[in-house]
Amino acid sequence: MTSGRFRFPTFSLITLGALMLTASACGSGSSQGCTQCPPIEGRYTLELDPGTTPASCSGVSVVLPKGPIEVSRQGSNVTATLDGLTLRGTLYSTNDFNLMGFGTSQLDGGTGQMDGGTGQMDGGTSGPESASLTGSYVPAVGDGGVPRLEGDWQGNFSSTSSGTTRRCSVTRPFTATRQ
Repeated sequence: MTSGRFRFPTFSLITLGALMLTASACGSGSSQGCTQCPPIEGRYTLELDPGTTPASCSGVSVVLPKGPIEVSRQGSNVTATLDGLTLRGTLYSTNDFNLMGFGTSQLDGGTGQMDGGTGQMDGGTSGPESASLTGSYVPAVGDGGVPRLEGDWQGNFSSTSSGTTRRCSVTRPFTATRQ
């Protein structure tokens, strides 16, 4: 028997809210951005650790980023560009950061079209639907030391064939050295 009351799907909203709070505080002791922020801005070379592409990516075009990473900062808000993808996020007083960006296929209403409808990015290679960088800013140590970023890069890819969409995720540790 029903009471006639409207049942609101609270579990889904609670789960979504918890995930958003967790993501916003990723790698930091607090969800607050830095007030005395480290000088993370600059141009960095990128080195991804070697690894194999997961079996779930079979049949999906996966192109790993080559860099460089261009980082700018305004207060605790950080913006970075990596291989044509803009990532935005937060820098914390612990020197930790999290950045996330969506490829143009996610911004065009899901049509999967980029660069005038060709479905291709930069030079005809497929890019990620979304990507994230999480890690730490490591200041220069001693004379001649160079600041660097260390953490994990994650890219989410998809390919559609015969009306079926396949998705996969690739994660690699990275090191980026300021140029």
